[in-house]
Amino acid sequence: MERASSGAAALGPATRPVQRPPVVKHGRTDQRDNMEALRQPQPTQQVQPSKTGPPRSPFPLDPVEKARRQMGYRNNWNRNPVDQDSQVRWPEPLSLNPAVAIIGGGMSGLMCARELARLGIRSTVFDTGKHGVGGRMATRASGEPSLRSGTGSRGKPAVQLGGLRFDHAAQFFTVTDPLFQGVVDEWLKEGLVRVWDGPVGKLRADMGAFYPLPASPPRYVSTGGMRSLAERVAEQLLLHGEGARPGARGPGLVEVKRPVWIGKMQAEEGRGWTLQGEGQRQGVYDVVVIAHNGKCANRLVGPAGAPRVAEQLMRLRLNAVWALMVAFDGPVPVPFEGAFIQGSPVLSWAGNNTAKMQLRHAPNDLECWTVFSTNAYGQANKVPQEAIPADVADKIAGEMLAAFKQATSGTASSPGTDRWPRPVFTRVQLWGAALPLNTPGLPCILDPDSRVGVCGDWLMGGSLQAAAVSGISLARKIAGLRGKSGPEQLAPFKLGLGTPFTPLRATDIGEFPH
Repeated sequence: MERASSGAAALGPATRPVQRPPVVKHGRTDQRDNMEALRQPQPTQQVQPSKTGPPRSPFPLDPVEKARRQMGYRNNWNRNPVDQDSQVRWPEPLSLNPAVAIIGGGMSGLMCARELARLGIRSTVFDTGKHGVGGRMATRASGEPSLRSGTGSRGKPAVQLGGLRFDHAAQFFTVTDPLFQGVVDEWLKEGLVRVWDGPVGKLRADMGAFYPLPASPPRYVSTGGMRSLAERVAEQLLLHGEGARPGARGPGLVEVKRPVWIGKMQAEEGRGWTLQGEGQRQGVYDVVVIAHNGKCANRLVGPAGAPRVAEQLMRLRLNAVWALMVAFDGPVPVPFEGAFIQGSPVLSWAGNNTAKMQLRHAPNDLECWTVFSTNAYGQANKVPQEAIPADVADKIAGEMLAAFKQATSGTASSPGTDRWPRPVFTRVQLWGAALPLNTPGLPCILDPDSRVGVCGDWLMGGSLQAAAVSGISLARKIAGLRGKSGPEQLAPFKLGLGTPFTPLRATDIGEFPH
């Protein structure tokens, strides 16, 4: 292994609408103004000045601002400078039987492990998930540790209500890439996914008008929630060696460790990359795949010895969204099962989990919905997401419920069904580093000198398809790198190290290729 100096890398038309509203333009400035209005504290009874101290404000402190002050939180993203002289270069060719560490067990990490197994390469997937693998393929369900209770000052235990289940990140996915279509076809045959036929479209919140989207391309959902798909993929890799080529050692090629948080990676001369996590060594690997992003990935890779990879990770910008999981005591009177919400400063999506997953509840009339905020609202109300105070949870749930009701006020499906049901369970979660705002527009990043690669949806957009294709593409590049050394042989494997980023045009909940 050598550490040598290197130069810095350059940086459908919808069908006929139910109602045709007049053209109303909403700019970002308007949304910011609306956001500020939402954040304004409401006056309370005048408080008399204290005799022992300065007069107190007659306005209560906003719960979000209060939490930020108490926790010393600032909504920023510090990026430490990268040491270009720290570049690691391994002098020996990559082993023909390398050990690969994949840090992140979302779709891209799992598909990378799947393809590596197909090519006869061993890998270990490290995931931080407490309730299962999947990353943003996340589902919470009553009767499981993932959903013991609601949030806020009146959070009820989920066990009081039966059959609650919420996809609170990825909602559905579409397919246009033949590589991913082959994988999805296998899932369809196995009954892991199905087509979501329910009405999905665009909801104009300012006018209450719903526009259905075409049924093509099909919208796919997991039959038991998105997390169950990720868990099934992992089970197939562990138990059956699914995807392994004939003659390859299928079972045993993939190991999944969770919950494990990898906090340090260090190059050891003559050995490889040593990973540290959970207070102990987690093994030595020939190749490291970064299959997650955000501050944690930046802190891990920044000082490790792959500066060009670190710089690309640090150029990524991510949005922030609040997810509201809410169970109503009856059907919500709307003509859709899923809607991209436009013209609201608060909401970007609402989806009916009960209809989408064909759930059964106790009581029978319950209806489970997932509602997402806009990025603007998420940023304005961002707090440390690991411990959300009850008053913040109350504020977020209250504002998002009010915005949901207001946005759907003109869409009641028939006369007499406009009674708004009562929310009987709410839980909020902040995705503080959710989906990409910019992208380099390529399948993966690979530095063959340090043998560090990156896969993830953000490299080509923000879709489940992009994540899967990215993981598969990186696995194939790693396989091709075996036995290679020297500048000439490694040059074709240098991918994305200087590719510029461009803004990503997508919804606040991701891309859906069509």
